[in-house]
Amino acid sequence: MAVAHRERHPPKTPATSAPSATSAPLPSYPTLRRSSGGPPLNGFHEVNERCIEMLISIARHERTRSFALVSELRELLESADRSMRQRAARVSFLLVDMEFGKPDFWHVVCSHPGQQLKTPLWRGSFPRGSAIQLAHATLMLAWNSLRIDPLTARILLGMAQPVAERIVCLKFEEIDRIAHKRFRHVRPRWDDRPAVWRRLLLAAQSNDVKSLGAVNLHALQLLTGELLPEGERRGVPFADPSVSTQRSPEDQALR
Repeated sequence: MAVAHRERHPPKTPATSAPSATSAPLPSYPTLRRSSGGPPLNGFHEVNERCIEMLISIARHERTRSFALVSELRELLESADRSMRQRAARVSFLLVDMEFGKPDFWHVVCSHPGQQLKTPLWRGSFPRGSAIQLAHATLMLAWNSLRIDPLTARILLGMAQPVAERIVCLKFEEIDRIAHKRFRHVRPRWDDRPAVWRRLLLAAQSNDVKSLGAVNLHALQLLTGELLPEGERRGVPFADPSVSTQRSPEDQALR
């Protein structure tokens, strides 16, 4: 009896779903990885998102003593949903600063822990409880990143070399103490440049990967330029003409 031959079909491959709005990949930029070819660390994204959430909370619930940045961007921040803040947080650099470009500040913090360091009232600050948590998370991220890849970490953190040398040597109890004592110094990076933040938030709002990539590239240029010695910055095309680099009279007086 003749046996009918069964027609063979290639095995079915599982359908791949389109990338979600929050996971669309950005162009390749410097990232921290525990090993060559390993997945990038997501600690930067987590700290970034926490900072954005805190700015949104201030925009929605506080009308006094907030950052000037919040006053400039209140409408954008108030309208930010979860997807938007996740997209904004996925930039490769840290959106939080803790005087990482100021070696003199960190000399006092590490060598004279009891010395008072006041911040100008006009600068604003995060609420104490959430600021301590953000400061601790930021310092732990910096400490860990500097041990994995010091050069890349310094760029993505916007950190001067002398500051990196101090932070990488901190003990856990010292990090905890600094977070509790110096929490007023943790703040959004470039809080005096609302145009940078506006571009980031608008790109995240529109879910435009190209615009997010441009913001990411410009920010990395700013960070690299800020780490150059003062005499080497002249003629380097790091500044964006649409971004104000003017500082307030009070800040200029402090400098």
